[in-house]
Formats: sequence, C-alpha cells, structure tokens
Amino acid sequence: MYRCTGCETAFVAPQPSADQLRDFYSEFHKSDEEGGWYDQAQERTNRDVSAKLSLIERFAGPETTLLDVGCGRGFFVKACIDRGIRAQGLDLSDTAVAYARDRLHVVAHQGTLNSLKSALGRFRAVTLWATIEHITDPTQLLSDIADVTEPGGWLFLDTGVAGDWLEHLLPGVPQWYDPPQHLWVFSSVGLIRLLEAAGFSAVRVNTCYERNLLRKAARIARAAVAASALRVVAASTRLSCGEFHFTRFPLGNLMSVVARRNGTIPDASD
Repeated sequence: MYRCTGCETAFVAPQPSADQLRDFYSEFHKSDEEGGWYDQAQERTNRDVSAKLSLIERFAGPETTLLDVGCGRGFFVKACIDRGIRAQGLDLSDTAVAYARDRLHVVAHQGTLNSLKSALGRFRAVTLWATIEHITDPTQLLSDIADVTEPGGWLFLDTGVAGDWLEHLLPGVPQWYDPPQHLWVFSSVGLIRLLEAAGFSAVRVNTCYERNLLRKAARIARAAVAASALRVVAASTRLSCGEFHFTRFPLGNLMSVVARRNGTIPDASD
C-alpha cells in the first residue's frame, strides 16, 4: 500500500479490476460452512445496529427514506424496516443480494450505484457502513451517493482510520491495512476532503467510535496498553536480535462520520 504524504491516507496501487472484486466478494459473502467469511463480519456489525439506527433517527428523522450502499445480505436494511424506516439496499455481490431478497424479503439491488442510480431516485439518508475502504474509486462513489441524496439529506458512514494516535504508537500497522479486502485506509483529513469534493459537509467526525462512552474509554485504554507493550517488545527484539519484522496487528480505531448533502433543503409542503 502507498500513503499520501499530505493527509496520511493509504491506498492500494494498482487497484484490482471489477471482475476480481466481484469474484472476491461473491466468495466473501458465503457462510463459514460454505467457505466464506461473512458470518464473522456480520456478528461484529450486528452489535452496533441499534446505535446506528438511533443515529439515523436523530439526524434524518424516524420515518426517513434510506439506501444502504454495500448492504451485504440485507440485515441492516431489515432492521431499518422493522424500525419504520423506508429502506432498501444495494450491493455488488450476487450471493448477498439473493439472500436479502429471498430470505429477508427486502428490496435489494445487485450492481454498482453508478449504473443503477438513475432508476433509484433520491433518498433522505444513505448509509455506507464499512464499505468505502473496499471501493476502487471512492471519489466516484461519493459523487454517485450525492446524486441519490436529497439536498439537505444525510450520509452516514464508518471505516477504519489511518494516521491516528494508535497507528503512530504501534510498531507496525493496524488491522485495516489488509489488501485486497481493504483498498483504502482514510485519515480523517483525507476523508473530509473527499466528502467536501463530492458536495457534502461533515457534521460529526468521531475517530474512535464506540456505541457508548464507557466502551469507548475501555477501548482506548486497552489499545494504549497493548500498543505500548508491543512497542517495548519491538524495541527489545531489535536489541537482542538486531531486527523486528514490520507487522499488522489486530487493533484499530473505527471512524464514524455524519455528513450533510449541500444544497437547499426541500420545503415540507412541496
């Protein structure tokens, strides 16, 4: 991976092809028994569903229209619908979309947002959970999201964070540096610049997200202790062996962003 010297955002170059990504995520979204990895990822994301729904209701309202970009098997779309939000999803993976449609009976579209946006219309809210880091062209994706977001509407996203205090403390890199699954690791500065170029204004940026303050404090404490201990081990290893192999560690802070689409907010009477 390469890193921008200006904002510390990291990226893969060259980027994989669309066919390579489609094949990768078709396998990824299979169950553990089928040889995929989706069950493990879904178990982690399910824990934050309630907090994410509350965040959407706080900014966009309780009965909003919503498009979940990168919806996977559609569990978040289903949770939104159960909460009274008029939601539908979109994903590149045919196996994931088939599950959403056939098993959860939610509206889900298979393909890219760029190819489908003209038929989708506009939404009051768009969610992009743990997705932007997987996209070959995030600039184009955010531009497409702006096209399907109402003026004054909301974008909610989360992703791993680059160049934060934890990364600088570790004697290696956080878990987010994991190509080909993760093609980008954004710094907060880099992501805000990208959002602004697409027509969004960042309203809230949390570079160490947790679903409550107690969990956030515990997360910071654990990460700081672990990273400090690893740095001591690295220094000791260099002294005794003369080298320490650069390593990716299973640690990393999560960045949560709420952004608003620039433009005139539609009048409620229209």
